[in-house]
Amino acid sequence: MLAMAAVFNRAVAQPADLFQEAVNYVFTGKTDPADAPEIVDRKSCIVVMRDPKYPRYIRYYLSRFKMDTANFQKIYAGSQTLYNLEVANDDILLEYLNIDKTTVTERYRSAQIPLPGNIDQTQKALRIIFADHCKADQTKTPF
Repeated sequence: MLAMAAVFNRAVAQPADLFQEAVNYVFTGKTDPADAPEIVDRKSCIVVMRDPKYPRYIRYYLSRFKMDTANFQKIYAGSQTLYNLEVANDDILLEYLNIDKTTVTERYRSAQIPLPGNIDQTQKALRIIFADHCKADQTKTPF
């Protein structure tokens, strides 16, 4: 009982970071993963996470994602349905970094990001990220 009270008091004293939980869910399918994506710049919405396939890191520039033109690609794998988020921009959207997290090895203006969680929950998390925190850059003029 005392342990539950301590957990409750800590939760009340430190409210959950909804933005971090949304980022975690989009990239890992969990709200509190062991190896959570790191939000390195909240104002610019820059996230760095370990690449799940290779010994390197990926830096995402979320504020550059044009969500109004993004596509959700559905992939059928047996009885399971998987989803990818396809985004593009005229500017760099993601960079692959060496294990030191500083050396850039590759840069891309488009990306196919696997969405490991439930698609409905992922779309809610994306709304939290892009409606409240990471609106697309409006710095470029049309002329």
